[in-house]
Amino acid sequence: MQIINTNIASLSTQRSLNSTERELSQVFQRLASGLRINSAADDAAGLSISTRFEANIRESTVAIKNASDGISLVQTAEGALSSITEDIQRIRELSIQAANGTLNETDREALQLEVDQMLENIDSTAASTTFNGINLLNNDASPIEKSGIISTQDDDSKTAVMIGLTTGWLESSEQLIEDFYNLRGDGQPLTIYLVDDGDPESDGAGGTAAYVQTLVGPTGPAVSGSVELYIDMPDFRPANLPNGGTAPFYNDRIIAHEMVHAVMAVSTNWAELNTWFKEGAAEFIHGADERIINDLAFAGSSSALVQQGFTTAPAAWGGTSAEYSSSTIAVRYLHDAIVAAGGNGISDVMDVLSSDPNTIDLDDAISQVSTNLGGLRGYVAGAGFTGAVFTDETTFLADYNANGADFLDEQITLGNADTGSIQGSDVRPANPTINAEDAVEDPIDYNSDPLEHWQELWPEGFIVQESRNDNSFDTINIQLGATKAQSLSIDLFGANSSALGINEIDVTEDALEAITLTDDALTTVSGIRAYYGASQNRLEISIQNLEIRRENLTSANSRIQDADYAEESANLARLSVLQQAGFSVLTQANARPQQVLQLLG
Repeated sequence: MQIINTNIASLSTQRSLNSTERELSQVFQRLASGLRINSAADDAAGLSISTRFEANIRESTVAIKNASDGISLVQTAEGALSSITEDIQRIRELSIQAANGTLNETDREALQLEVDQMLENIDSTAASTTFNGINLLNNDASPIEKSGIISTQDDDSKTAVMIGLTTGWLESSEQLIEDFYNLRGDGQPLTIYLVDDGDPESDGAGGTAAYVQTLVGPTGPAVSGSVELYIDMPDFRPANLPNGGTAPFYNDRIIAHEMVHAVMAVSTNWAELNTWFKEGAAEFIHGADERIINDLAFAGSSSALVQQGFTTAPAAWGGTSAEYSSSTIAVRYLHDAIVAAGGNGISDVMDVLSSDPNTIDLDDAISQVSTNLGGLRGYVAGAGFTGAVFTDETTFLADYNANGADFLDEQITLGNADTGSIQGSDVRPANPTINAEDAVEDPIDYNSDPLEHWQELWPEGFIVQESRNDNSFDTINIQLGATKAQSLSIDLFGANSSALGINEIDVTEDALEAITLTDDALTTVSGIRAYYGASQNRLEISIQNLEIRRENLTSANSRIQDADYAEESANLARLSVLQQAGFSVLTQANARPQQVLQLLG
């Protein structure tokens, strides 16, 4: 049919050309902006998701800046504390000099003049150490006053140990034991004692740093209510919070060791477990590579270290450092043998032991685990755990005695940062490296009841308040996200002479007392610096996590929001050809009605 009034071909061509124009405009917009989504019409759902991602990305960026500011604040305080430490050291030198009997009163008065100058310098440093107008060190409250511990004893080291026990040492130890040994207390009391040099329970500095004492019958677990934890203060001075003691044998690791004993005492057949297994398990929870390195060097060979008295006679135990090292290697050997057979490791043995603590001993536990896994095999040099099957404690120890040296040489990595604990990368390659400072997590928030599965009976002379003395100091909150939970609190401590307890030092009156006061002040300042150092490490780790989060969010947002130039360039070429073709076809379609005129002659 030949018509003039309606040109369907032209209308159809115009529709197609308009569609091409719209798509081409969208391609131009994407190529010009670099974004796939330029308005909600482009992708409504995608725009909503991208908006949330963008908010999270900006949140992470600000949080990184906040954490960096927090690090700067901590570094400012720590730098000032370094200067204060030097001043205290000088006062201590002057005090020792003043204590010398060859000096007369005039000499001591001259020394006191310099002491006064040093004290004034300490106060000046504390007063002038600020960050963005915030005074960091001029609070008169000491770190001890900032805990929830009230002491009736004049012993800052004991109080510091109490702070350690209530801010991570006990709580983290209990959690480690539950996580990796699947053992826990049964709610009975744990009596804690802080003993001094000269007390019957103390063997002095350099001896047994802490120990657990229980009442136990010929078989079964400890008598309920008899578990006691003794902390020998000569080995816990200086307290040096947060970890306590000095590297690498920190006090928190000692507490973790003893808590293994306490928990095993009430949850296994403690009376019939041989000492090598008790001590090896206690060392394995926090790692003992430092001890093994020293004992290996002294022994001269791996065989000499591994082959101790207990490896041929389980009940034989002399308490030497080499025996502790060998017992740790033995427990690691048993753990790895179980893992090689398809089990979970030493926790499988603990599960059997705790299933019936009144009757099951280590012989029974190893036998049952071996049966469950189709046999536990000894270690073969170069071939792993492919040797003869062992089925009880006696055959295990015989196998370890014969093959433990090869296992030590080939499977235990010594000298790296990891302590060789059950929680670290040396034992579990997928886990992070656990060094001496990280073996027990601290500091954590103050907790007056840190043990979930025990009733703590605290030492005499201390009141453990339900909450800490928050009104005695300031806290800086570092916001690391959009919610209240995403924050890190940094306590501000006093480091002036009053807070450090040295403001009344007088070497003319009592130089020896001055030495004691400066020693306590140095311990306090070291504790503050350690706290700030730990806070800085936490902030640096937070920044790393935030940077990873921001990177992943940016990548996800890019896949939604950013234009694919390869795809859009291809679309541009295609649509440009379609546009040109559309114009050509439209011209021809518009000319068709004129052809009807030919019918009119």
